[in-house]
Amino acid sequence: MPRETLHEMLLALLLYLACLLPEVTMHQKTKEVYWHFNTTLLLMGTNLNASSVFNVEWCAQLNRNKEVSILTYSPSSKNIYINESYKKRVVFSHTNFSLTIHCVTFSDEGVYTLTIQLLDKQQQIYKSRVTVIIPVSNVHITRQTSAPHQGKNITLNCLGTEGNAISYSWQKCNQPLPIGNRTILSKDNASLTLINIQQSDIGNYRCVAQNVLSSGHKDFILQLCAETGVSPWWSYGIYGYPGYLGYAIVIFYIFSWVKRTRKSSSKGQSDTIYENTTFETPPTNSCKRVPPVYIKYVKK
Repeated sequence: MPRETLHEMLLALLLYLACLLPEVTMHQKTKEVYWHFNTTLLLMGTNLNASSVFNVEWCAQLNRNKEVSILTYSPSSKNIYINESYKKRVVFSHTNFSLTIHCVTFSDEGVYTLTIQLLDKQQQIYKSRVTVIIPVSNVHITRQTSAPHQGKNITLNCLGTEGNAISYSWQKCNQPLPIGNRTILSKDNASLTLINIQQSDIGNYRCVAQNVLSSGHKDFILQLCAETGVSPWWSYGIYGYPGYLGYAIVIFYIFSWVKRTRKSSSKGQSDTIYENTTFETPPTNSCKRVPPVYIKYVKK
């Protein structure tokens, strides 16, 4: 077979295969979209000239379910079809093909796809992954005890009562918390455990809870209780200073001192000396005067 004829046959085959090739598709990278719960979601379209567009379609893959067609639109005929379940919730732009969804809930999470069919049989596809977020609020910390003893352990649990897709982190004195042998974090960082607490661990601990839309935090001041161990009974008594035994000894000595004081006072009063004096009546005759005799009686 001549070489020219072979080249003509190969060229004809290539042209035939080109006619059988599928239409050219241009995919855009999936865009991540985070949106507030119960607000209006705007999914952007494109600035293509409507005169070059044959057909427009919005569809969604919601929560791993089957793909749902939201609407289709043909610029040439101005015809638009909207899914019955979306008629009261969506607004479609005929100029840039954007889609607005009102009152977004968690059931609206998923991948939304905008497919634009051009007149030259090319396709442009835009995808947006929508995640519905509730802002973080009311962050609080729970613990086993507010003031543990030195050498003991303590676990702090952080929780944001409102919000989703929350990530947790910890700080000490406004600095990132160093992780070591005595510092343990749970898998999701929501719990912090301090092992064998020392004086160097005292300070302000902060839990930060955040998602892509908001953040919140809560502080916890770690303090240590004073040691209250049992002291020797001969020095401090039992159960603290001076302790029950110490108080009993003090009361006993006070009682003994009062008793001895009263006894000494009574003995001093009983040793009082009483003096009785008797005078002899002188005789009537004139004799030599004799001095009186004093007789003392001592009461024992």
